[in-house]
Amino acid sequence: MYRIVRETNHLTDTIRFFIEEYRGFIIKRWTRDLDLDIRTRGPVGAPSYDGAKCKLDRIKLKKGKMIENEVVIKKYTHK
Repeated sequence: MYRIVRETNHLTDTIRFFIEEYRGFIIKRWTRDLDLDIRTRGPVGAPSYDGAKCKLDRIKLKKGKMIENEVVIKKYTHK
């Protein structure tokens, strides 16, 4: 389960939208450390709601698997 959180920084007058994931087995909590197969610097978000929603839709569509690998050359023989 995911949610988008609006964060307003009154010192710099900026607004950011962050994606959070609900985790919990024993302790139930929301976290910005998403369980994705790529490394990200900091939380995943965007400066607009539409940008954050677009990223969230991609995460849901791919079920957190953001990198796809496929074999291009199956067999290569050197003579």
